[in-house]
Amino acid sequence: MKYGEECARDGVKAIQLVGWNFDGQDGGDPVQDTDPGLGTWQQLHDAIGKIQAMGVKIILFGKLNWADMSMPWYKSEFYKYASTDPFGIPYEQGGYSYYTPTQLAGINNHRRAVMDFLSPGYRDLATREFQKLLALGASGWLFDENCHHGPVKYNFAPDHGYTPPGFIYAGDLPMGEQLRAAADRVDREFLFAGEGHQDWLKQAYPLSYFRIDNSSTPVDRYIDPQAPLMVAVTGFDDREMLNLILLDRYLISYEPYNFKGHLTDFPMTLAYGKKIDALRRRFRAWLWDAEFRDTVGAQVSADGAYRYSVFVTRDGKRAVVVANQGREKSITAKVELPNPGKLVVATPE
Repeated sequence: MKYGEECARDGVKAIQLVGWNFDGQDGGDPVQDTDPGLGTWQQLHDAIGKIQAMGVKIILFGKLNWADMSMPWYKSEFYKYASTDPFGIPYEQGGYSYYTPTQLAGINNHRRAVMDFLSPGYRDLATREFQKLLALGASGWLFDENCHHGPVKYNFAPDHGYTPPGFIYAGDLPMGEQLRAAADRVDREFLFAGEGHQDWLKQAYPLSYFRIDNSSTPVDRYIDPQAPLMVAVTGFDDREMLNLILLDRYLISYEPYNFKGHLTDFPMTLAYGKKIDALRRRFRAWLWDAEFRDTVGAQVSADGAYRYSVFVTRDGKRAVVVANQGREKSITAKVELPNPGKLVVATPE
């Protein structure tokens, strides 16, 4: 509840809840049972309802493309739908070590089988698990790693409901459509989000979440100026990342201590992010509803490290966003616009 109260107070509209399902992040997949170590199913359901009543949506983190090979349900059922090579050996995605000494030594990593999305039988099992997530009453989910299937492109197992080999990426949209149909029976506004997926998958997962650096090229923003794209902010004074978010019209995802902290853990980052959002609300027609043009339509020069982008409003007015990406000094920038009219200068401060 404390996280919800913090978000409501600071104007954060949604929480991505990671690690709620059995065995935590990257463990226990694809089963979407709640983890008893964190409380009961009813307690999580009730907490979600109370936080959402504060005006803060809950988005549940989940994965359906892997099956944890250490779990009993893999050995009893899910193994039947693991993608195999031509010799009948299941492919593996190696799992993650994170920070524990035993996992860093490769001793007890949760190795994961690659599930076959082209199989109607597996899509039905995945939908059954997804319905458990839906029952918790959240406002959406983020399907992490939804854009890939590890080392696998083709499944050669002969008993998955079609004649092999099968190109398992061809099952991504049928899977998304089946999950969407299940969500629509509960809540037609239920949000589908994914992690850094290609543009064609936005048919099923409209919101894309990813991480960038200063060399990032906003390809998805070129494709769709209005697509909901969300970027992680993790630093304790992460002005440079927030500047990129402003430049490329991204949503802010605050992630103190990589999903494990509180908003109060990085007050400087939060304060600057709130200033950027206030700027975008005040000048929404220029910075949010306008069309992103990258650097087309203006010329900018400055005496330091900088980035800039251009937006064009529906009535043809232009906005140029200039960001100082250096850490040591302020800069002076020169902005040239063809056929300029009356100019207004504004800053997040």
